Amino acid sequence: MSLHVCIFEDEAYARFHPLTHLRPVYLLRAGIVPLFQRIERMFAGSTVSLLCRDQLAPLLAEQVRDYPINIIKRPPSGGKVLFINGRVRDFGDLPNLVRQSRLSTVFKNGGECAGLLLDAETLESAPTIGTLTEYVAIFQREKEQIAVFDTTATLYSHLWDIMADIEKEVSADFAAIRPGLPKPSNVTVHSGAYVVEKEQVHLGDGVSVMPGAVIDASHGPVFIGGNTRIESHAAVYGPTFIGPNCVVAAGKLSGCSIGHTCRIGGEIEESVFHAYVNKYHAGFIGHSYVGPWVNFGAMTTNSDLKNNYSTIRCTVNGESIDTGSIKVGSFIGDHTKTGIGTLLNTGITIGVCCNLFGGTLITDKEVGSFSWGNSEKYDTYQFDKAMDTARRTARRRGVELSEREHALLKSVFDKSESSDGVFVLV
Repeated sequence: MSLHVCIFEDEAYARFHPLTHLRPVYLLRAGIVPLFQRIERMFAGSTVSLLCRDQLAPLLAEQVRDYPINIIKRPPSGGKVLFINGRVRDFGDLPNLVRQSRLSTVFKNGGECAGLLLDAETLESAPTIGTLTEYVAIFQREKEQIAVFDTTATLYSHLWDIMADIEKEVSADFAAIRPGLPKPSNVTVHSGAYVVEKEQVHLGDGVSVMPGAVIDASHGPVFIGGNTRIESHAAVYGPTFIGPNCVVAAGKLSGCSIGHTCRIGGEIEESVFHAYVNKYHAGFIGHSYVGPWVNFGAMTTNSDLKNNYSTIRCTVNGESIDTGSIKVGSFIGDHTKTGIGTLLNTGITIGVCCNLFGGTLITDKEVGSFSWGNSEKYDTYQFDKAMDTARRTARRRGVELSEREHALLKSVFDKSESSDGVFVLV
């Protein structure tokens, strides 16, 4: 069966703010690869398109160059198109239902759309190269004849769900990826470094592990990307992923997914650092999802557990939500900075381009984007000054801030973000 897979984001993307201000949900990551690559792996051999909000498309095309963005190419005669929700958490029976289905079908779980399969007959009127709008119009014309099936596939609902799956997804990605990797070269594990359960550890090309460092995979695999340095007195406990071009300084890292080009130290536990995160000094970050270009001042520490061990409530877009978990830390948007000694409240959400300082506890549950100050008083971080800092930060890593990213950040500042282009079946 020829199958074209279209990975989409739906209206629930806003539940994943602030991380989805600048990216679709499926670019988020729980393990080693982003969510959309898990879907691609599940439907191996199929062609893939990525569908997103119109406003995000230019930046996404710049970041993910090997995939058509918001373009749907109809498969050859007899082929099918599968629209699959980029929030898929557990695939359940969905892959088998797709393979076995002979008719166009909507797959739902709890009222949410996990996927839509359009068969060859339904696709007869589809353009050779089409858009989401054209395909939704086809669905609207044919929906009375399209079956609706329940699926056991589940969807991520919020950022804390992703954070809760780090260890499971790092382990699953490690098992899927490692067998196909070539033998790495120029790996240096110095005398005095300790590697426990070596068969569960992957060290990429050019990795250096310095004397006194510990990599312990006795409780799960450790995957370290190329050109990363594990410095003396750093301890890495699996399941953990550390991307390429990182530096891991003295401290403890456990159950984490660390993206490329991060500088990390101190204690980090069960957290995702998306990429380009700087936390080089002492301090604790736990059970958190941290966006690119975030810088933690020395001794910045977050709370991820309440003193009474009750479940933690988070505020997202002004709505207070019970996470159902007693372990939830911080969710921090792109380009945010904290000053030395900053303390972060349990379950706090912090927007993009914030500058928090003063060496005090940030008592808020949600800090809006472009906030300057602390809980005693917030001013607006003026856009031009925020962008000047963002450009200087990026240049320190040899990166120029994209004009497309600049435009998206301006839409956040102006509160002019648009949901045009999300997948909605009425």
